[in-house]
Amino acid sequence: MTPPGKTRANLWPAFSYSAFAPTQRLLHMMLQIIGKLKLAEPFQAQWAGVPLWLNASGLTTGPIPCARGAYEVRANFMSHQVQWLTTWGSSGQLSLGPTSVAALTDTLLAQLRQAGISTSINLKPQEVPNPIPFNEDRDQRPYDRDLVNAWWRILLSTQRVMQAFQGRFAGKAQPIGLMWGTMDIRGVVYNGKATSPGAKADYIRRNAMNAELIEMGWWAGSDAYPKPAFYSFTYPQPQGIESAKIVPSAA
Repeated sequence: MTPPGKTRANLWPAFSYSAFAPTQRLLHMMLQIIGKLKLAEPFQAQWAGVPLWLNASGLTTGPIPCARGAYEVRANFMSHQVQWLTTWGSSGQLSLGPTSVAALTDTLLAQLRQAGISTSINLKPQEVPNPIPFNEDRDQRPYDRDLVNAWWRILLSTQRVMQAFQGRFAGKAQPIGLMWGTMDIRGVVYNGKATSPGAKADYIRRNAMNAELIEMGWWAGSDAYPKPAFYSFTYPQPQGIESAKIVPSAA
């Protein structure tokens, strides 16, 4: 049932990659900065602890342990702020709007340090073509609040569908979340068998593709594939899967 005051259009808003693309760069880099803070956490197999988690206003790191206790960073896509709070009582927020990646990086990391949060991260973006270090990306970028909010609402609706599907699976699965490197929401299920990521696999792939899996999710699109899409892949790739018929016909 659709909640009171909401319509299906609210839950699945219209979305265009071409309209979203100018805003996506700033949003993606901001989420990478926040996501990289999670790399201080103990490593979980197949990067299970790395995603950002969806909440009722946006995305959150969840609690990140540190010397003084723990802290949490949230991207609020209702009020359009980055918010942080700590177990020692510090809290704050930064308003989101048109700016450069470098200016956002400098301001956000400085305010986190002022709150007593250690912010030692690698400033090179991950899993993007032609990466520019966050602190050197000085081009002014737009930030369209309505499109960011629509993108987040699609993530929420996608998570609901994926949770229903994943809940029927009795084997090993990962929590559903946003992979900030590739900016897609994804869930993964495993059959319990180890596999090789390949001799030429990089560090990320070596720690992701070392078990047989099926991954599925949604992303907003990219320059190489300029439209939003649901996706799924199986690793290792089963013979003949490229000719398999997808059903139902609406899929």
